[in-house]
Amino acid sequence: MFGRRSNAVILASSEHPLDAVAALSLVHQPIDGPVLLSHPGGLDPVVLDEVRRLAPIGAEGLAQVIMIGALDSAIEQQVASLGLSVMRLTGINAYHTAAEIARFLGYPRDVMLLSGEHPLSGLCAGAMAVHGGVPVLFTLKDALPQETVAALRASGTSTNVFIIGSRELISDKVEETVRDLTTGTVGRISAEDPFELAVRFAKYRSADGRFGFGKNDKQGHAFTFVNPGRWQDAISGAILAHMGKHTPLLFCRRDDLPAVVRDYLLRINPAQGRPEPPFMHAFIVGDLDAISASVQLEIDETISIDRKADHEVVHTVAPGDNLLQIARRYGVPIRDIASANQLSGETGLAPGSRLLIPYSVTGSPPAPPAQELH
Repeated sequence: MFGRRSNAVILASSEHPLDAVAALSLVHQPIDGPVLLSHPGGLDPVVLDEVRRLAPIGAEGLAQVIMIGALDSAIEQQVASLGLSVMRLTGINAYHTAAEIARFLGYPRDVMLLSGEHPLSGLCAGAMAVHGGVPVLFTLKDALPQETVAALRASGTSTNVFIIGSRELISDKVEETVRDLTTGTVGRISAEDPFELAVRFAKYRSADGRFGFGKNDKQGHAFTFVNPGRWQDAISGAILAHMGKHTPLLFCRRDDLPAVVRDYLLRINPAQGRPEPPFMHAFIVGDLDAISASVQLEIDETISIDRKADHEVVHTVAPGDNLLQIARRYGVPIRDIASANQLSGETGLAPGSRLLIPYSVTGSPPAPPAQELH
């Protein structure tokens, strides 16, 4: 992605996920360089060789290497031995370090707020940090740390703050505090698990169109897939949101592509029934212990556009389900579900029975409107 040269290289700890997530907002222009993860006590030879290969030029008055957070001075000496200039962005804790990065970036208009107590809960936000240079700040569940409060105050009263995570992780009390600090938009993207959260994040776009990926139509989108249990892979994968395909992150387990992810991919698949554009693309980051070959194959089959046009998802009927509820859930007309399953108007739905949900029978489901999620 960065070829032979980059403006700078950003180094963060492979043992401190908050520092690494916060560092991702530095990848964007004008720094235009990757985040490389290192053991905090010293650079692995592989990382040192990559810094040497990238040969950062330090454009725009930047240091050639930017060190984030809790990294030992031995790393600074290793970098200096390559003849490269170094600067540090660090604070007394991870909350302060994130605030220092926001200050370094000049307090952009948009900010994301993630849980500092559950560092893996907001990994999907890393792609937007890279894509838009959006700073990441952290909070406790029921109180904004003073470092975060200071950063929001310094950002100005019209800053837009996007809370990433459920109220179990970031409470309404914190949201109220944020609203007291800004007159800008305060939105929340929330879900019960990281798989659904990543899907909602990929679909989201703010009302002004400035924030979010807005991947809701059938235009041949691209995504990066990682196992959220391997947060280092998510840091590396987020960098693919910078250039080229500008990919949001989606999550899967080692041996399972979650239904919420598969359904989303099918819904936006522009399947033509023949191999012609627009195409979908998938980048899988991690080894086979992170995402198995069988899941890789399932992803490939799900995003393929030269399959039959009638994409079908199987819904298992739960007690109390009816056709109207199911149609609303999947965004598919009742008549299409009834036709695909040969149901008459009088036919009841037996719990445990399976219904085919055809996504492309009468066209694409309408995309949800841009809105703030509360």
